[in-house]
Amino acid sequence: MSMTSLTIEPKVLFSYPSAKDFTSILNTVAEIVDETLINVTQSGIEVKALDPARVSMLMVRLPPEAFQDFKVDSEIRIGLAVSNLVKILKNLKKSDRIVIGANEEFVEIVIEGTTIRRYKFKNIEVISEEVPELSPEFDVEATVLSSPFRTALSELSSICSTIGISAKQDMITLFDYDNKRSQYRLTTSAGNIVSLSIKAEVTAAYDSEYLAKILDILRLSNIAELKYGSNAPLYLSVEFSGGKAEYYLASKI
Repeated sequence: MSMTSLTIEPKVLFSYPSAKDFTSILNTVAEIVDETLINVTQSGIEVKALDPARVSMLMVRLPPEAFQDFKVDSEIRIGLAVSNLVKILKNLKKSDRIVIGANEEFVEIVIEGTTIRRYKFKNIEVISEEVPELSPEFDVEATVLSSPFRTALSELSSICSTIGISAKQDMITLFDYDNKRSQYRLTTSAGNIVSLSIKAEVTAAYDSEYLAKILDILRLSNIAELKYGSNAPLYLSVEFSGGKAEYYLASKI
């Protein structure tokens, strides 16, 4: 898309091949914070979101090669009321493309598909809270198939307030921590665990509402990385189109 297709003079301009996937990222950010900053540099874009209760944190990084077009005349911070934005970006098709241009004053978003949808917003000032650097020691580290893992989180989060996670031998179990009535098992023998390393057998509990916040982003990859420990937060990450999303969640109990 050319610069003249925008109504603003952008300092940065980038396009992502799937508007639907890009919006899945924004949806996850909007689950955590109402407003966010997108830092755009020559190295790509980066979004960090720390929820107000400081229970969960999301970091998303997309390098220039993840985009169809990526042009940076000068580094810029894009401030968006992301909770309102995702309400507008609805009914997107997988084939739709998203184009974002921004300068210090405005942000323009164009959805290109069978029709052209154009939105223009103020580049708002967002207070950037310092996001801590984490280097926890994990007792359990696993690579799992995203689809069965996502199904387990989705169904458990709809019936209970706390989801337990335990690991032993070749198995990870996700279960209703409150009532112990429902559980889902991922195993190496069934093929839904790709790799599993257990330094210590640990059972931990997490708020199901916070786990449900990342369901959208788990759709973006076939594989998810899962880590947790007795003295560490839950760590979930997925890689997609050259980018990476990382989610940290403090244990509930």
